[in-house]
Amino acid sequence: MSDFVLACHPEDIELNGVPITNVEHADDIMTASGSSPGLQSHLNGAQHWCNENGCLTSIPKCLCQAFGLRQKDMPNFHLAGHPISFVKTACYLGVWFEMGAKFIWREQYKVKAKKARVIANVILGLDRFIGNIPAWDARTLYMARVDPYLTAGCDVCLDVDRKSLKMLESIQNMFLRRMLGLGSRSMKAVLFSETGIWPIKYRRIYLALKSLLYRLQLDHERPAWNALQDSVTLARAQKVSWINDLRIVLSRLHIPVEIDISSEVTVQSVEMAIKNVKLSMDSWIDDELGASSRVRDLLVGRLEVDKESNKLIKKSVDFRHYLRVKSSAHRRALTKMILSGHSLAIERRRWKERGKRIVPREWRLCRFCYIYVEDPAHAMFQLIAAASRMHGAKGRHVTAFCVLVDSGELPGRRELLPYCNNSFVGGQGPTRLQPEVQPLKASQPTFGQRLA
Repeated sequence: MSDFVLACHPEDIELNGVPITNVEHADDIMTASGSSPGLQSHLNGAQHWCNENGCLTSIPKCLCQAFGLRQKDMPNFHLAGHPISFVKTACYLGVWFEMGAKFIWREQYKVKAKKARVIANVILGLDRFIGNIPAWDARTLYMARVDPYLTAGCDVCLDVDRKSLKMLESIQNMFLRRMLGLGSRSMKAVLFSETGIWPIKYRRIYLALKSLLYRLQLDHERPAWNALQDSVTLARAQKVSWINDLRIVLSRLHIPVEIDISSEVTVQSVEMAIKNVKLSMDSWIDDELGASSRVRDLLVGRLEVDKESNKLIKKSVDFRHYLRVKSSAHRRALTKMILSGHSLAIERRRWKERGKRIVPREWRLCRFCYIYVEDPAHAMFQLIAAASRMHGAKGRHVTAFCVLVDSGELPGRRELLPYCNNSFVGGQGPTRLQPEVQPLKASQPTFGQRLA
């Protein structure tokens, strides 16, 4: 195929003033033109070369698409006397194109999202055969098998269409929530701050900027370099181009990032944009955690050990050490407590579900004592301590808390009432004979009845 060259046509597509008649990848050939006669001349030239070199063309595999202004009557194209059919969607070099759509890469997102969801479900279903998968191993499988589908074509298809991007984000959020053992109502920012995985929106932009950095360093004879220069020229003329799409997605970040196209786009300017994208992501995560009353007391201002300097530094995105707890039940309970994914009233009563109204924070009372707000501190330092003292279950605080976080139930509910009070925090607590909180009688209304 090294001598396969098609004759130029006056209406061929030009990139930076260089006409592009055909593109080959192994035995897959793509040809394009700005007019019907130009494309037909390329098809005739391709068939002539095949006849001269003893090659056979597979007509059923030959497809045609038209982009730009819609035409009422589509032209007919022939190859070796056989008509070539128009198709709405087609794939070339792993990138899907959709004819007639406002966003021509919409099919690309649909196909890759479907494949990513299938492989994600397969990974998440492995626990039925091999047992619980540790968080780090699940993260490794995600980066090896799911992330390639979510980032496929990100150097070509920029996320200017928000609906298409949401398809990828939903799959990433689903996988990370299942990996951490969180529900669908958990915060999105904690999925990335705790696992060290970038949000897919930022990761795709980061890879697109890396691709731009690579193209800037190519030889000036390469078609990719000419395509980049032509895109910059179109952007300066305020026309649709790849560079303008990149500037659009950069402007939608939490802290907008700007690439100056008034002058020459340099390697230094792109490297600075990559750093600013990382800072924008860190700022979004920090702001989300700081603005949420659910996690800001535990997650804001944490310090992690830096492996290089061996010093404590702040990391907005990192794989946290508590995710390496070996016991899966303990790890999930600890994760739910830290990331506010538990079943305690402080969390459940903020939801609007099953016809129930959202309950103010001060009314989200403990299901055992109906006096104090049922939060992790109350459950760990009062309820679990009381259960351990009452039943003599030394060293089983964590196991009891796992039960409380996952199911919201503990044995001996009525017997636990006398022990549920503030005196257990730093004190000896009341005796069994002199309870400070009397158990509720059957005639007294419950908390749910009082709300109704």
